[in-house]
Amino acid sequence: MREILQLDVFDVFVIIGSLAAVLIAGMKGIRQGTGGSGADYVLAGRSLTLPFFVASLVATWYGAVLGSGEFIMRYGITFILCFGVPYYLVAVVYALWLAQRVRASKAVSIPDQLGIAYGSRARTIAAIVMLIITIPASYQLMLGVIVQSITGWPLLLSIVVGSVVSMVYVAKGGLRSDVFANVVQFIIMYAGFIALVMGCMLVYGSPSAMISRLPDTHSTLPGSLGWTPVVSWFLVAMQTFVDPNFHVRAAASRDVATARRGIIISVGMWMVFDALQLIAGLYAVAYLTGVAPTDTYVALAQSVLPSVWKGLFVAGVIAAVMSTLDGYALVSATTIGHDLVDAMRGSPPRVASLRIGLLITGSLGLFAAWLLPSIIDLMYNAASIVVPALLLPLLISFTRQSKHLAHAIVPIIVIPAIISGSSLLFSLGEPMILGLGASIILIALRSLQRAPQTI
Repeated sequence: MREILQLDVFDVFVIIGSLAAVLIAGMKGIRQGTGGSGADYVLAGRSLTLPFFVASLVATWYGAVLGSGEFIMRYGITFILCFGVPYYLVAVVYALWLAQRVRASKAVSIPDQLGIAYGSRARTIAAIVMLIITIPASYQLMLGVIVQSITGWPLLLSIVVGSVVSMVYVAKGGLRSDVFANVVQFIIMYAGFIALVMGCMLVYGSPSAMISRLPDTHSTLPGSLGWTPVVSWFLVAMQTFVDPNFHVRAAASRDVATARRGIIISVGMWMVFDALQLIAGLYAVAYLTGVAPTDTYVALAQSVLPSVWKGLFVAGVIAAVMSTLDGYALVSATTIGHDLVDAMRGSPPRVASLRIGLLITGSLGLFAAWLLPSIIDLMYNAASIVVPALLLPLLISFTRQSKHLAHAIVPIIVIPAIISGSSLLFSLGEPMILGLGASIILIALRSLQRAPQTI
């Protein structure tokens, strides 16, 4: 965005106005608060109604929206098999099987749930592992790059300003403020991408004309990517089961029916947004040349959108990144403040600890984003470590079998994480498959050890 996007004063006015609307909504969420407890701060009093649940879940799911354009530019319609279908299927399973159990649990986080099922050591280890995917450094970096492209400020200052603006209302009002802001961000996201697709149609013609210009590598499945990477994305999608934003919103829903219906409706909304992303990306493939894949949507907006509408699109990208940054910052703060600090004190969730956790996670994310600007490339690798470590222990924690794993839970979590991490460092193979395989073997061995005692 720093090299391509050109904005005029009207675009900037739209962006600032959209940002102001998000901040106002977040502040309104503070006033809607009903209690001052830590649990209320994290779960909004378990009061999320269906519209708020859907808007919040959908908005927090698209933080790496610019990465979608890059993928489509490289691989075309295979995007839907990697970024779409696997996540839809896993989300439906979550709605049908896991949502009820999450809502019924007293836990306020995934490490908290593992602590209830397996004991305090499991909670501590899980919290440390969870920080790998919850510290929002990559989203702080992306937002900083966007701020820099608009203002021309140095990157470090842009990251700081973007992070502070994104977290200020969350620090004050917790999940309730985040959800109110998500509603506005949800609207802006869809409006921005609808404007981009409409602009493409007006400038370049109908989608059918666009499709006729696509190379075979981008209009067939699996295109140039191949089936093996597609299968690997189905494994990556299982991160949904251990995604803390998913967990906290299911736990914060008004009731089980709200969580279930909300997830199913969210899947439908994701299909719509993914269709918008795919159509826009394919227009870029068909009509743009010499564009870096990472600049796909930005170059397209520059090509087809007039003043004001271009600003709306940029506001939509900012909204997508901010909503995910907010969500991960809050769950990371919960991991640090509640699952580590409060756990050591033996106290229930405290707002003071959670705000300290938010300050720590924001600072760590800022530091990582500044020193490791390639961190965006590590998002897939982070999932490859966390999913093998936590997926099966979390799913089993909601069943009666959890008591059989309690004494062996630390190696069951740690060994798959080490194997996955080692496979990444030394290119030993697909880290997700190796880590999950290790998790399955460890759990099976533990079950066999317990079998004679249950005959």
